[in-house]
Amino acid sequence: MRQIATLSLREVTRLRQRFRGGTSPLTVVILLGALALAVLAFRETSLLGNGLYRVGVAPDAPAIRDSKFAVVAADPARGRALVEQRALDAYVDGARVFARPDDKSLYAVGALKRYLEKAELARLSATYDRARAFPLRVEINYGSIAENETGATPKAIVIPSLMTPPAPFAYVIVALLYVLPITFISVFFTSSFMDEKINRRLTILMSAPVTPLQIIVGKMLPYALFALTTTAVLAYATQAEVWLAFLIYTPTILFVFSIYLMVPLFYRTFRDTTFISMLVTTLMTAYLVFPAMFIGISDLAFMSPLTLAVKMYRHEAFGWQEYLFPSAPMLLIFGLAVYAGTRLLNEEFLMGYRPITRKLADAIFLVLDRAHPYASVALFSALVIPIVYVAQLGILVVSTNLPLRLMLGGALVASALVEEIAKSASIVTLVEHRLARSTRQVLALAFLSALGFLIGEKLLVLFSVSVVSQTILSAALFSTGFLLVPLVAHFVFTALVCVLNARARVPYPIAVGAGVVVHAIYNVIVTQVAL
Repeated sequence: MRQIATLSLREVTRLRQRFRGGTSPLTVVILLGALALAVLAFRETSLLGNGLYRVGVAPDAPAIRDSKFAVVAADPARGRALVEQRALDAYVDGARVFARPDDKSLYAVGALKRYLEKAELARLSATYDRARAFPLRVEINYGSIAENETGATPKAIVIPSLMTPPAPFAYVIVALLYVLPITFISVFFTSSFMDEKINRRLTILMSAPVTPLQIIVGKMLPYALFALTTTAVLAYATQAEVWLAFLIYTPTILFVFSIYLMVPLFYRTFRDTTFISMLVTTLMTAYLVFPAMFIGISDLAFMSPLTLAVKMYRHEAFGWQEYLFPSAPMLLIFGLAVYAGTRLLNEEFLMGYRPITRKLADAIFLVLDRAHPYASVALFSALVIPIVYVAQLGILVVSTNLPLRLMLGGALVASALVEEIAKSASIVTLVEHRLARSTRQVLALAFLSALGFLIGEKLLVLFSVSVVSQTILSAALFSTGFLLVPLVAHFVFTALVCVLNARARVPYPIAVGAGVVVHAIYNVIVTQVAL
């Protein structure tokens, strides 16, 4: 622990030295100003709308408990006078609402009607058995809030099962505000790592009496603490539960740092890391924001932790299954990234100039335990499951918004491609380094890889099966059938790829393509059975 604390203090000192230039303080000022404006915008927007409408109420008026309304108690005569004087936007006298014909007053009446509708539905939900409430037809009578020319009381019919929930755009934007400082500070973490790598100070550090794990944790800890601090500040400033914000965003923070840990380990120049960092930031933002926009429409919205943040701001409850659905893969990916980082802190790997595909193959070889290749392959296939799982969730979400033919074709092929690379990459690497020579060894490794992949898949899907099983593609993407059939299928596909590459000398991309074709045909069959 002392070594980690020493490395963290050293990292803080290096960060302070970097801020002694002319532009770095300006960057901090801009960041703090942006955060301040974001918080101000959050407070001023109608998202919370504190005091947006001034409403007067008589003693017998229904209770109004919504922050959008600044409620003023007044007798009927004074209340109507205040409405005419524009001091109030509306006045509620029993079952009657008085308003002016201008836009602000009419908007206040509309917001008041929506609030009373929601309050009444909430009362009905708490009073009556929900199991007997579907399908539901709600008739809303507005009494004397407004009357048409014939004097008839206006009413509306609402059928909740036929209503499409509005997109929670404003809530998603506020939830995204937490991610911005996390991404910002993670860039500093990456650049610090890259600076020490280029100047070979990292090589000197690796020769010190510290372990690779201590180096990674020590360098990451100050930035992670800063990210957690900004999370607490934003939660407090936006009147959210700080502990709940920590619970929601801690997996996201670790997930972001796991990605930005890999960038400097694989690339040698600041130009490359800058490009990859921007690409990663774009993809990650899309992964977080896009699903959250469908909250209330599909449970697949829970693949993004921002959905949980939206529910937090709406004061809506969510269970452990909804929490683990986005959080567990992120935490597992962080653990895998840290473990891989400890294996990749190798001078030859860090300083070598090779194409990215070659670097990936070298990284897989370093991660594997060459003394126990069979167990190592099975464990590797199980450990990469969180990455495959996240990729397949993204495929599933995108495919559900495509035409049927593209959904069935593109999604199944893309899913098969991700799986076959994940299962075969470790075996091909061992074959390349002559740790697996015979066809029998290749087949044995293919079976163990299929077994490890299936076990990891089942364990991860176990807590979210009720969510992914709602679409026709989920059975194929996540192998929700019997254990024996997916195991045999995984073995056949992986064996095909590895034997073609190792024994027939077929180039790896072509061998993977052959495996993907067979796998996609299998997925189509499984999908048809599911239908």
